[in-house]
Amino acid sequence: MKKYQYISLIVGIVYLFSSCKEYLDVKPQGEVIPQTAEEFSALLHTHLDAIDQGSDSYIFGNSGWMLDLECFSDNLEASLTKYPDGNTLKLYVGNWLNNSRLTYRNLYATIRDCNIVIHELKERDSELGKNVLATAYAMRGACYYNLMRLFCESYDPAKADQQLGLSLLEEFDMENRPARSSLRRTAEFIIDDLTEAIKYNRRETIYRYTVDVAKAYLARTYFWTQQWDKAATTAKEVLDAHPLLEGEEYLNMMKSSTTEGNILMRSSVYSTGQTSSSDYESSNRLKTARPVSKEFVDLFTEKENDIRYAFSFNAKREAQKTIYANIRSAEMCLIMAESYALAGDNTNALATLNLLRSKRISGYTPYTMANLPEIDTGHKVQQDATGQPFSKLTWAIYQERRKELFLEGDRWFELKRHGCPEFWAARDGQKYTTETFMYTAPIPKNDILLVPGMKQNNGYE
Repeated sequence: MKKYQYISLIVGIVYLFSSCKEYLDVKPQGEVIPQTAEEFSALLHTHLDAIDQGSDSYIFGNSGWMLDLECFSDNLEASLTKYPDGNTLKLYVGNWLNNSRLTYRNLYATIRDCNIVIHELKERDSELGKNVLATAYAMRGACYYNLMRLFCESYDPAKADQQLGLSLLEEFDMENRPARSSLRRTAEFIIDDLTEAIKYNRRETIYRYTVDVAKAYLARTYFWTQQWDKAATTAKEVLDAHPLLEGEEYLNMMKSSTTEGNILMRSSVYSTGQTSSSDYESSNRLKTARPVSKEFVDLFTEKENDIRYAFSFNAKREAQKTIYANIRSAEMCLIMAESYALAGDNTNALATLNLLRSKRISGYTPYTMANLPEIDTGHKVQQDATGQPFSKLTWAIYQERRKELFLEGDRWFELKRHGCPEFWAARDGQKYTTETFMYTAPIPKNDILLVPGMKQNNGYE
């Protein structure tokens, strides 16, 4: 990504803010708002460079955050962690919750920068202006999407008007300290932002949040909020534009440090800074300190015929797949399959599931409604995303997603979508339990104290 010599007077103090009042301030005392489109572009490129370097763990994510999310979930055997190498790995989500305020703070600081662009940029009709605006809308939508998944309960369409959403900053105003909106309003806000970004139809990859990346986030948001028809339609647009790969093409894409093939966006596309290199290298080294769970290994019933089998882990159950944050077409394919199934369209659900399996399993046998695998009645998760018992079809899709998106930061949120099951890990004779309320992080204490009417999440009162 090109380097900009102009350094925004606002950037540089973002990560020093520690209270709601501070990080929601959009024009700190003595600072100057950018004026030209180039200056606004530089403001956003500070964040985009952090994604490319792999030093961002909030907006898009990096290798360290993907490994943390994997350590929170059940794909790795926390109780079998090898020490001392595993000392830096999170044992369970409780290790992160106490510092989750940093994620909250930094995401809102990025939202503030996006608001500056959206409401202060005057050069809105030039190509540069359109690129900057599209990026700001898409980035703001992505930040709110991340906040929603981390700091709000799983979305329930029947209760979304009563569920607690986020503080929505629609424009910058130093005196505005909004309390939490409803979860439905939060979702609508995210969808509006991403839809606005898509209208600009920007395809310049230097801005990373291209029209197809915005569509992918929109598909994710529809999927998270159980708008199945819209999720399937939007995901299909992305998949049609970026078809699945197979065989060596797939492996080369997944091992590459670039956004080749059908990877729409990824972190750590270059490592020129000490922080990015350290995070990327340490995360991919430390992943072997915690064995892959036997439950996960046993999902690969086709074993060596499944190209992901040897690619994901070795005979010692050590993870082998490279860790980095990304958005790619396979996720869209899985969104389509599950959305079709939960909307009652079994024909398209099967076809889409079989499409993915045909690209991963040599000599595979297509699934039909008659030969779908049996549901594991002893599994910790026993319900689909709507709270109903799994059908054989939704169970097959659920398991296929787990295999495909291993080490990509997905599994933790899958557990959250599917009922927030409790499970535990042990170390030094102590038992550490991931309880149901811990799938939703607490609102920082400063916000509760400073913002009138701000409500805390259940379990942290």
